[in-house]
Amino acid sequence: MSDYRRFYRQKSIGPLVILFSLFALPLALTIQSGVWEEGSFTLKRIVSAILDPYTQRILLFTLKQAFYSTGAALVIGLPGAYILATYSFRGKKLIKALATIPFVLPSILVVLGFVMFFGNSGTLNTVLMKVFDLDDPPLKLLYSLGAIILAHTFYNFPIVMSIVATAWEGLDTKLEAAAATLGSAPRKVFRTITLPRLIPSIVSAAALVFLFCFNSFAIILVLGGGPQFTTLEVEIYRQARMMGDPSSASALAIVSMLINGILFLGYAFSQRTLTVTETVAERAFEERKPSPMRTFFILLYSLFTIIFLLGPIISVLYRSFSKGASRASETTFSTTWYRQLLGFEQSSSHMGSALTALINSTLIGVAVSILTVTLALLLSVSIARRKKNSSFLELFGMLPMMTSSVIVGLGYVLIARLLRPSLFGTYLLITLAHTVIAFPFALRTILPSVRSLPETYLHASYTLGSSPQKTFRTVEMPLLRRTLLTAAVFAFALSLGEFNATLILSSSRIVTLPVVMYRLIGSYHFQGACALGSILIITSGLAFFLGEVAKGDSV
Repeated sequence: MSDYRRFYRQKSIGPLVILFSLFALPLALTIQSGVWEEGSFTLKRIVSAILDPYTQRILLFTLKQAFYSTGAALVIGLPGAYILATYSFRGKKLIKALATIPFVLPSILVVLGFVMFFGNSGTLNTVLMKVFDLDDPPLKLLYSLGAIILAHTFYNFPIVMSIVATAWEGLDTKLEAAAATLGSAPRKVFRTITLPRLIPSIVSAAALVFLFCFNSFAIILVLGGGPQFTTLEVEIYRQARMMGDPSSASALAIVSMLINGILFLGYAFSQRTLTVTETVAERAFEERKPSPMRTFFILLYSLFTIIFLLGPIISVLYRSFSKGASRASETTFSTTWYRQLLGFEQSSSHMGSALTALINSTLIGVAVSILTVTLALLLSVSIARRKKNSSFLELFGMLPMMTSSVIVGLGYVLIARLLRPSLFGTYLLITLAHTVIAFPFALRTILPSVRSLPETYLHASYTLGSSPQKTFRTVEMPLLRRTLLTAAVFAFALSLGEFNATLILSSSRIVTLPVVMYRLIGSYHFQGACALGSILIITSGLAFFLGEVAKGDSV
């Protein structure tokens, strides 16, 4: 068995070395750029950034919008958690499925869907104007704090609903049953018994949402509308790309990483207090048929969820097949934008680069899938078969999730400034940056399946004389084939939709689908952006579908 253990220990060496190079090196360069000046260590840039009134205003707004967005996500998500955990009704599986939509959507697609559905000329305003015979759109949300909060709520309230509902469903209801038997009113039972046990899950969900909103980039960049609604992530991008000052951007990145570290520790602490116990048999007391009044409430909330989550997606798909002579004219069905995308029809706008962007994104996505899945598989089998240090290896593999993709992109910008790469070198840097971002998700997809493989299969293979290498190739790999395909599609979808690091790293020579979408949105060419967005929707939907199939067929 020593050869067996040695084989799996060796499997982790390659991924660890590569991951350290791809993640730790760019991060180290970012930190060095922020604290190194004229050959000596200094905190001057960081202190200057912290004391600068402009930076303080940006930081306060970053915290404020994250706080408001988290509060809105809790307000909308908690009733959904109550419904899913407490009642049995038709459409419950549909609501759970819809709640996963924001998890698989690229941020730039969320922005586009928001504009198409909630914009001044969007679907919602168009319907309201026709129903109430209005001349002007009643909801003017774009380029405001309200728009940012609403978009963040769309993106994050399913997180609250999912985490809290899972914890709620896992509660042992014997205490509630005993209190009810002793005559306590339902509200008192909830306030004194149920709610205190749900607090850890609520805090955990809120901490995670706050972390995501704090690091938000695309939503702020597009929907903020200007310097008034700038956050740390947007300012890092502005300093690095627009101002050409990566040292100042690095100082801000260090400040952001310090705050992220504090937030992540808070989230980790809340996770330690979160325990979910499987007590499916005990849920019969709680999962009941709702009364007529509660049925109406559930129907209303379900309708709201369907419109809120599906409305932006359907609006993007619909507008991708529409065309009008002007922005104010009636639209007609057309495949013009897809013909331009595929190169069958010429365009003088940014759509002219759409086909190149599609090819670039596809090639980069394929490379990212192969590299990510290979590294994640090797590290997963090493973690699962080790007796020691497995937790450390797993934590190391998840480290990229603690750093925003904008900061990852900044690190690769600094590498590009040192190496001055060729066109191929720039493609390679973008591919490596995408790999760093996608790797934790691939690891989370593959590792549970590797752990679920019965070791008796491996021992039987060794007993029959197979080497560890042959056992890995002929036994483990075939059993993991479906999971590896799922991880590959997830990595491809993440790469195809990755916007934050790509925008800060790419040049005019290299464009990807999200970058062209951003340019089309900036030039108010929304129909063309919707055609590109539809490709992202299909890819993301395929990734989700394969993920669900893999869960159902896992070993």
